[in-house]
Amino acid sequence: MSHFTTTMPTMKEIEQWIFRKMQEEFARAMKQVLEALDQQILEQRDRERYRVKDERETSVNTVFGNVRFKRRLYCDRRSGKHVYLLDQLLQFEGRGKVSPHLEETAIAFASQGPSYRDSAKRLEQLLGYNVLSHQAIREKLMERAQQPMPAVKRRAARVLFVEVDGLYTKLQRSKKGGMENAIAVVHEGWEKNGKRVQLKNKQHYLHTSGGDFWEGFGDFLVERYEIDENTWLVVNGDGAAWIGECTSYFHQCLYMLDRFHVARDLKRFVGHLPQVWETVRRSLAKQDAAALMAVLEGVSEQEIAEENRKDWKPYKRFLKRHEKHLDDYRKTLQAKGIDTSGMRPMGSAESQMRIFAKRTKRGGYSWSERGVRAMLRTMMRIQEAGTVVRTVEGQASKQATPQQSINMRQLLKNVTQPVKGCIAGMIRMLQGPKQSSTTGMALKALRG
Repeated sequence: MSHFTTTMPTMKEIEQWIFRKMQEEFARAMKQVLEALDQQILEQRDRERYRVKDERETSVNTVFGNVRFKRRLYCDRRSGKHVYLLDQLLQFEGRGKVSPHLEETAIAFASQGPSYRDSAKRLEQLLGYNVLSHQAIREKLMERAQQPMPAVKRRAARVLFVEVDGLYTKLQRSKKGGMENAIAVVHEGWEKNGKRVQLKNKQHYLHTSGGDFWEGFGDFLVERYEIDENTWLVVNGDGAAWIGECTSYFHQCLYMLDRFHVARDLKRFVGHLPQVWETVRRSLAKQDAAALMAVLEGVSEQEIAEENRKDWKPYKRFLKRHEKHLDDYRKTLQAKGIDTSGMRPMGSAESQMRIFAKRTKRGGYSWSERGVRAMLRTMMRIQEAGTVVRTVEGQASKQATPQQSINMRQLLKNVTQPVKGCIAGMIRMLQGPKQSSTTGMALKALRG
């Protein structure tokens, strides 16, 4: 039976081998497509303006591996500069050595954490070769975060919902020890996505200027929305003094005290009193501030755990000051003639902050101010767009790169260069009526 025994590869080895072979085939196809596009540009360019100067080879790291291809360098007679029209058509800096898709993948890994070094290892494990170092990924992320967001069309909105909170992060090599990042999440309401409910047109604001938070946030809103005297803002926060100042900056503004923070604090005080805690939960769920304060007034100081007694009275005074901020905001909007159907209770600020805190606080890392802001901006852009948006400058003119539909399947089929070497096939003369001619008989004789 020994002659039936053979060395068989494992399932893992087969999968790895096929994946590498697919990468090689994809790389060849990508080289073919890029060079075919460059040939199209050569044929369709503005010949009076662009003169071919040279054809140069370059290489770029992609998710398929390293791809080497040739592209033409043109002299722009109008500006006197040398340009690669293929790079402009593809919105890609050919000297960057990393494809945009691979760069976005690396940045997405880095934004998920837990570290840049781990992101580099995961990328290498996925693609099978050392793509980018952890320092290179960090530099790419910082570069992307500093690019301005593309301009957006301003939207009309009668009611805007704002979740505001501060995220504290530790700083490295700084006397301050740490900094609070003021963040606002803006949305236009709620919409169903299958069985789930999601925020509609969610956008993020990170305060980085030295001025007042609400002034900077006001400029952010004006860039994106058509704000007028009929626009209402519903702001949800944890009761911090700087958040509560929103009502003095906006004419039509309702400030809500975040119920998550209130429930968390009250559980510390009255969580051991079952009947009281159940009434507190129901009152917060119904947004009934009067019922909540009534039950809290009935709790004596002696019923509070000894270690929490000194904070009990100050906290009740805090809630008393914010009693109106615990009521349902929809009652006020309804009184102003606004349809509140589909509107839900506020309170997603903490869940939004958890996403950012998980990346910036996990592992006990400390940051530079520039580094933490770049990371937060990147995470915000990914949440909004699903990927990192790159702003590309210096686009090619219409004469340089005509905007035509490109059939990628046809590009892969078309022969871009004549084949060099031997071709296995049949000579037509030996199949037709001339096979008996002098030349045909000579060719047949070559077969021996």
